Amino acid sequence: MEQEQMKDTYGHKSAMKISIRKWETTDAKALAAALSNRKVMNNLRDGLPYPYTEKDALAYIHLIINSDANDTFAYAIDADGTAVGSIGAFRQGNIHSRTAELGYYLAEEYWGKGIMTEAVRQLCEKLFIETDILRVFAEPFAYNIGSRKVLEKAGFQFEGILKNNAFKNGQVLDMALYAYTKQDKQFPVRRLYPEEIQSALDLCWEVFLQYEAPEYSEEGIQEFRKSLEDKERTRNLQFYGAFEGDSLVGTLCMRESQHIGGFFVKSACHRKGIGRDLFDTMRRDYDKQEFTVNSSPYAVEIYRHLGFEVIDQEQTVNGIRFTPMKYVEKQDYKQ
Repeated sequence: MEQEQMKDTYGHKSAMKISIRKWETTDAKALAAALSNRKVMNNLRDGLPYPYTEKDALAYIHLIINSDANDTFAYAIDADGTAVGSIGAFRQGNIHSRTAELGYYLAEEYWGKGIMTEAVRQLCEKLFIETDILRVFAEPFAYNIGSRKVLEKAGFQFEGILKNNAFKNGQVLDMALYAYTKQDKQFPVRRLYPEEIQSALDLCWEVFLQYEAPEYSEEGIQEFRKSLEDKERTRNLQFYGAFEGDSLVGTLCMRESQHIGGFFVKSACHRKGIGRDLFDTMRRDYDKQEFTVNSSPYAVEIYRHLGFEVIDQEQTVNGIRFTPMKYVEKQDYKQ
């Protein structure tokens, strides 16, 4: 698995024009420069020469140009006309012939600009439209958080840790298995990273004003706003998010004692199963399937639909109206 170690952040999208294209012999110099870097090489599989010369790059480019186009889907990552990295998917054999393994890397000076996430999306879209490939998987080193973020933001689903799956630079390493299939959901759900939390809080406020504020007094509205601005409270919450491309369209946050502290989906994305997916994704992180929530008047029926039951009468505290509810699953959900 070829990888890059980016420091990409939510919403940090490159202003450059990003595309994937066929390799050209004139790309050899840029390719050699990108790979003659230990930071890049340390996240690739072994076998590449170091330092990596233009001669090595030309040999690789000729190999790709002459490869079977039905089995090897390898491209240069182009940023404003310059080859800044490599991305490829490689068809597997036998019963896995409609599965492809993804590999990629990026020149260090282009890390942290959202380039690789865009390249991964473009390649997967191309594969699913133009070929019979049904599943694309990747195996970044487990420690490589940058590469794992790239995959998650491109819609890949985390499938597990492959223990002691690699030996690199004298170390035994775990790898993380991710996959993206042609049938994957339109709105992938995952845990949010710290730098994404403000976007989740902004979404909470937007949806609250639209659907819940009309049921509250001015005191209640201000109290809710204060809760969003309480950094200590926010620090103790675990956030989940649903995405449409780069855009966060739904969020669910949890606090201790398995209590839902916030659950909001943008109006344009209602009735698309996003709330259910957020709830089910959160549930997988808990062995004991018991959850509580103080539901706003607007959301009581939504929580009923998810399987919650009212456990007390409606209350008002500091202007916030809520109904205590609880969810209990008889069988453990975690697998």
